[in-house]
Amino acid sequence: MRKTLLSVGLLLLTLPTPLGAQNAPTYDDPVPTITLTTEGLYNATTGVANWVNLLNVDYEFGLWRNGYFDLDLLAIANLRQEQGKGGVADNLHIFSAIEDSPSTLALMSFGVEQRLLDEELRLFAGIRNLGNDYFTTPWNSIFTAAMNGLFPSISTNFVVADAPNAAMALHAEWHPNPQWSAKLSLYDGVASSRWAELFKVNLGRDGIFTIGEVTYKGDGRGYLGTYNIGATYGYAPTIAEFLLGGEKKSSRASMWFLAEQPLYRWSHDRQLYMILHGAWAPRSDCDTYGSLAFIYSHLAFEGDYIGLLASRSLYRSGYETQLEVTYSFPYRYGTIQPALHRVHAAQGKYTIAVLKLILEI
Repeated sequence: MRKTLLSVGLLLLTLPTPLGAQNAPTYDDPVPTITLTTEGLYNATTGVANWVNLLNVDYEFGLWRNGYFDLDLLAIANLRQEQGKGGVADNLHIFSAIEDSPSTLALMSFGVEQRLLDEELRLFAGIRNLGNDYFTTPWNSIFTAAMNGLFPSISTNFVVADAPNAAMALHAEWHPNPQWSAKLSLYDGVASSRWAELFKVNLGRDGIFTIGEVTYKGDGRGYLGTYNIGATYGYAPTIAEFLLGGEKKSSRASMWFLAEQPLYRWSHDRQLYMILHGAWAPRSDCDTYGSLAFIYSHLAFEGDYIGLLASRSLYRSGYETQLEVTYSFPYRYGTIQPALHRVHAAQGKYTIAVLKLILEI
């Protein structure tokens, strides 16, 4: 962890702007966004504990008119994995959203974006990861479970560009109006966290991975929420084949939907939301996935919320059902978030407590 923070600290010394500003980056005043997330996990069933720290630096600045350069760096310190002991629970899907492999200054984004037609059309070329663009609806990431980022029906297929991995990509977005948008991305078929591999493009060896979605978003005043439908296609080595050398490629596709539906509004702040996930990925290790969640915002204090989640994943080798209850309390520049999980998986049943702290400057 000391090496990770030292490396990021040296990087921050090279950024030509002060820290702590809350405004979005602009051409005249580029400001880095720095987020520190620390998470303590305790498996009450097995007595196994873990401590994970994640430091993210996102820095965007203007190059020319409507042209921007984006740099996004990620450092992960995972106590148990650094000791070679694995995660806090032996379930089929990675348990926590940030319990990833240790990495010092993994490159999440490094490229140029050009905005055209009054910013209706956005084109990006360079290194990128899926977390920049997909499954980023307002409430989807508030739970601590990993499936509230990249769905397991996608992450179990190929070595995709999911943190701490990234890959060379071409990305396009079209925003014809505030309600409708469409995204399409073409990635190198094998992602990596090693800088020496990230800048190499070998489609004959790695294949390709494509992902796209269409989104409709309400104006926030009525009972229209956010609705996404998307698909992926990959012709690349699977994770198992990659571990064996990656010479054989497979062709696989998947479809999913993600909906966030306001159910009741007491006021502008106090609201009840529902989240629905659904995914189908034939011939995948995880071929069916779904979840249902409820979020009640402004429970007792301004900006706090409580959430309940139930998810179910079907794998070739078994199943996994996960229940989560979480509460988030904002405090100054960050949030404090305890959570309690109950996991029923093919490997066993676990009760896991989580305490997550997020600080953003």
